[in-house]
Amino acid sequence: MVAPELLTNLTAALLIMGFGIIVGNVFSILVKKVLQSFEVERILKDQGVRFPIEDFVGSLLKYTTYIVGLILGLTFLGLQLIVLYIILFIILGLLIGFILLAFKDFVPNFVAGFVLHRNNKIQKGETVQLDSLEGKVVETNMLEVRIKTTDGDTVVIPNILVARSIVTKKKK
Repeated sequence: MVAPELLTNLTAALLIMGFGIIVGNVFSILVKKVLQSFEVERILKDQGVRFPIEDFVGSLLKYTTYIVGLILGLTFLGLQLIVLYIILFIILGLLIGFILLAFKDFVPNFVAGFVLHRNNKIQKGETVQLDSLEGKVVETNMLEVRIKTTDGDTVVIPNILVARSIVTKKKK
């Protein structure tokens, strides 16, 4: 048989979680209405910023309230520490994922730039042909190569593509 104290704690936890969901939804709607009344998105759009700030802030507040309600509800069951650890690991995982996505192009280009520099594959001032592109190298750095074509256009090529291309050095 279930102890009355456990049943009371379980009921309180469910009520608090349900209340958190209701409050989160109400807060979300209220924040969206307030931001709409101040015409925040229109003001941002006039400044050249296209971002759904009303939806973003409303959703952020809603899910934050959900999490707070969940933690408060689980406090009655004695599980709040476990949930906090789970949330911490999820946030840490998302943060690591965002950092990896931010550097996914940087690292290969940087390494390719180091290899290009070390092997003298391409240098400033040379006239080169990379696959179907021909022109004079105007700049090389650790991330990219800038080539001025015979038409006068400047083409920026990531180092990883230069390293993978067949480079033909033209005689002057």
